[in-house]
Amino acid sequence: MAWVPNEEGKELAAPLPISGVSEIKEVKLYEMEASPPCVMVRSFLAYAGIAHQSILVSMPGKKEIKWSKYKKVPIVTVNGLQINDSYIIFKELSRIIFGRQLSESESRQVHEVTYGLLLAYEAEIFGNEESRSRFIATFLKGNCCFTCFIVPLIRHMLSKAPAKIKKSNPGLKSLDEYGKKIRSEMAGTFIGGSQPGPVDVMVWGLVEQARHIEVKTMESWLSRTDLMPWFKNMDGIMSSKKSIW
Repeated sequence: MAWVPNEEGKELAAPLPISGVSEIKEVKLYEMEASPPCVMVRSFLAYAGIAHQSILVSMPGKKEIKWSKYKKVPIVTVNGLQINDSYIIFKELSRIIFGRQLSESESRQVHEVTYGLLLAYEAEIFGNEESRSRFIATFLKGNCCFTCFIVPLIRHMLSKAPAKIKKSNPGLKSLDEYGKKIRSEMAGTFIGGSQPGPVDVMVWGLVEQARHIEVKTMESWLSRTDLMPWFKNMDGIMSSKKSIW
């Protein structure tokens, strides 16, 4: 049966026919460098030591993904099979990298990070003019020819993003609430226990994204939520991996 890529918000019709990292032959990631979900996908790949080809998608035409019916990033192809929607990508990469199905608590946490912590973070940085400007500068990497034309458009869109995020997600909590919940559920050195799990990789990627664009949002968040010791441990592991930048 031919592989059919999933639509936005839809599960895969069947898991990728890959049970472990050793079976991965080729990965392509269609992305925008500073996009938080894209950074989180790269974090998974770096953690597992999976080589990949990064294809930066240019604005406004997104010509690099004209072949795809799905027009958002990230898009990942593994051994030529396309996966869409960051939440689905996170779950499928987790299954392959960690060699097992997510536990019930991990599934809940992956959902909460994707539709909670990540959105709260985006609402926070896009609501601050300085943070927004730093994000835009990195976000537009690979768009040199069009930067002067699209910066005003991107700036306007992002200034409206916090209100849009909160309107679409009326139950969205604060960054600190998500952080304190993560801390309260830790049963070891890492969120995953004695060893890092999928959620460790995801949250590290979000903190790393903030660090890369030089905003202090997540650094202060780590301190306020008592997650700084966790981050130092996780950062020590990730520093031994290939850089995601």
